[in-house]
Amino acid sequence: MFFYFSVFLYVLALAYFIKLIVDFIRCKGKEPPFITSLGKIKKEILETAKKFLRENNGIKVTDLGCGSGSLLIPLAKEFKESKFVGYEYDWIAYTIAKVKTFYIPNIVIYKKNFFDVDLSEYRLVLCYITPGISDRLGDKLNRELTKDSLIISEIFEIPKLKAVEEITSSIAFKKLKIFLYIPNK
Repeated sequence: MFFYFSVFLYVLALAYFIKLIVDFIRCKGKEPPFITSLGKIKKEILETAKKFLRENNGIKVTDLGCGSGSLLIPLAKEFKESKFVGYEYDWIAYTIAKVKTFYIPNIVIYKKNFFDVDLSEYRLVLCYITPGISDRLGDKLNRELTKDSLIISEIFEIPKLKAVEEITSSIAFKKLKIFLYIPNK
């Protein structure tokens, strides 16, 4: 029985790895593949977002490339007065997020490209992006967000925004950064 379970886990891991490669090829490395936030870096992003939400409860929050909703779900459960919106282009991640958030009334998940959406109503923006789209996203956020908005970027910099803090974190002993920005207005 243990052998079959081990084989099942191996096949599942292999299928996920193949999916990551296909995603990377499909989006030509310009958009990040579906990788969920986890470990210490996820905890620190959530702590930073919670601190902002405690000071600004009742605001609208978005996660650009929300994946399976691993950041939105714990925030929405704790801050019921705020509204949370996730945008995801990957159909597998989108489906997982829709299922996981079905009974959480203050979360909505859209299968949309966030570049096609007006982001002006959001005060807190979470994102995991790649350098291939960082300049374009920086321009969009500068244009659409108010000066009192906060952008939390996991791992990747967004050079066209005004940096307010860098938090050093890690995943599996690899040092990574969380970048906090405000619009450059």
